Amino acid sequence: MNEFELEYTIENSYEQPVRRANFQLLVIPDSGKDQKISDLKFYCSGTQDMHLSKNIFGFKTIQYYIDKPFTEFWFKLSAKIERPELNPFQLSPWAPGAEYEEINLPDFQIDNFLFLSVTNLTTLPSSSSISFPEYSKGIQVFDFLLELNTFIFKLLHYSPQSTDINTRIEEVLLYREGVCQDYAHLFISVCRKNKIPARYVSGYLNQGVDFIGSSQMHAWAEALIPGMGWVGFDSTNNLLADHHYLKIAHGTDYRDCSPIIGILEATGMQRSNHSVTITNQ
Repeated sequence: MNEFELEYTIENSYEQPVRRANFQLLVIPDSGKDQKISDLKFYCSGTQDMHLSKNIFGFKTIQYYIDKPFTEFWFKLSAKIERPELNPFQLSPWAPGAEYEEINLPDFQIDNFLFLSVTNLTTLPSSSSISFPEYSKGIQVFDFLLELNTFIFKLLHYSPQSTDINTRIEEVLLYREGVCQDYAHLFISVCRKNKIPARYVSGYLNQGVDFIGSSQMHAWAEALIPGMGWVGFDSTNNLLADHHYLKIAHGTDYRDCSPIIGILEATGMQRSNHSVTITNQ
């Protein structure tokens, strides 16, 4: 069993006093059969009205309502996380032809419609001249996704601050650079074009291993493979998601998994800093 200690911090400062605010935070590690959470604690600046709820995908969110003027907002989360050792390389129990038939069944496509539909952030531009790998009946879905993972890893250059949360794939492909969310969006877009359901995942990375993107909250993708279920692919590092990947949530794209969403009555500039510290016990 792998044990991790997590600390996550948000520090926001505002040029002019914020008169009123609603914040929703999606930062709590998910708890399930492969990820056990204990000693979960979180703190917030000042005395705020707070309550826990779940988003449309069933993941826990923290909500704060602040009705007094403020110029700073900070939040800190700490937790212990247990993850069993996981080998993500699996052999599909289905033959390639059976996988292909399942993916093309109307019932399969209806059941997974949400993760087959393109969004503004997961739309491949029709003008792109890049020849992405294509899925076909004669290959395993898992093998195709491994090829796609490596293709995107080689195609893009990881460049912090080169894009923002609203950057579309067209711009990412134009400059061939981006951050983890761009790698994930591109992987998802190619999967959906090939009728393979795929979803965006937010989470934390073990910092005891030499991973790109571990100093901040990380993003990767999960694809649905017939006979195997949802499997995580991290094109930023050209890896499969294993026990070093600590999941928070999933959705159709980044907008479903944003760590903090705020509605503020304010003017002026805002500065924001997010930091992650993970130690492997």
